[in-house]
Amino acid sequence: MPGILRNYKAGSIIYFIGDIGDNIYVLKSGAVSLIYHSIDTGEEVRDTIKNGEFFGVKSALAKRPREETALVIKPSQVLVLTTAEFELLVTKSVSVIQNFLRVFSNQLRRVGKQVHSFLDDSDTGDNQAELFKIGEYYLKNHKYKQAQYVYQAYLRYYSKGNFAGQAQERINAIADAMEGKGTGTYATISQEPEQEAPAAPEIQIDTQTTETRESMDIASKYYDGVSLFSQEKYEEAFNLFKALHAASSADASSAEYVPKIEFEMGRCLIALKRYPEAVSIFTGMIKKYPKDENLKDALYYIGIAYKHQGDKAKAASFFQKVLKMLPESPTDRKAKKELVALGVATS
Repeated sequence: MPGILRNYKAGSIIYFIGDIGDNIYVLKSGAVSLIYHSIDTGEEVRDTIKNGEFFGVKSALAKRPREETALVIKPSQVLVLTTAEFELLVTKSVSVIQNFLRVFSNQLRRVGKQVHSFLDDSDTGDNQAELFKIGEYYLKNHKYKQAQYVYQAYLRYYSKGNFAGQAQERINAIADAMEGKGTGTYATISQEPEQEAPAAPEIQIDTQTTETRESMDIASKYYDGVSLFSQEKYEEAFNLFKALHAASSADASSAEYVPKIEFEMGRCLIALKRYPEAVSIFTGMIKKYPKDENLKDALYYIGIAYKHQGDKAKAASFFQKVLKMLPESPTDRKAKKELVALGVATS
């Protein structure tokens, strides 16, 4: 296994916002919080990293200053990778790619909600470049499904961006390469229009099993649903997640996506103000997957549903359950605010 395992005490700082570094981190055990300030409000935001998740990836790959401070909130063991070691790990493991894409999709969700303000910001070009570079990274490593997804995400968020033309060209070239059309080399896909393509080996399409391909299709469509939600297209997102739920429930290779899809279905129902249905979805998810990573958020949303239905007592009981769960997360702050609004004291 590449990388170095490091142990951190509670209160340690792995890196500060603004630091320059090319290390990429994977949380093996414990709890780490990423601290940054909301672009919209300027308020401090804390995202809790879950076991097995990567962090520090975007800034390391893009060779840009860290965008957040990584604070250890309880004794933790962290795998530290160089970018070269990360590339090696990614190219050898589909499961690692899927996990990284899941984490990356959360970042896209945040970008999606803030995209309109980004468009007026002087740093917009940097955000575009970072997203485009991630697509280039996957393309360079012959991970076509992942590259295709990122380029499509780029066009959704930056349809008139600086790299829109190149993103569309790459999507078309990837489609041709995967269908056995064209020359199919990385150089011909990624070259600038005015550049001459250097010699490069033929693209080798990954020989995955049908089961793996189906799993990757579920993953790709799942992230499409997340993107629709971030664009506030709640009905479209719900219908997509509902279809994916039926498909993934019948496909053993995609079973890991079932609780994630159920969680997103519940969020869509909350946004659509279909509160009894949302409670049913979240309750079923909690019963079937009591250790799921989204458990705390599911409890919070049940509280929100009861609040909107006028049942303040039940709402308060679920917000209190959120506060009793460890580790702490940004959801705790939201639950406390809801309790204060309900007139319930918090410790």
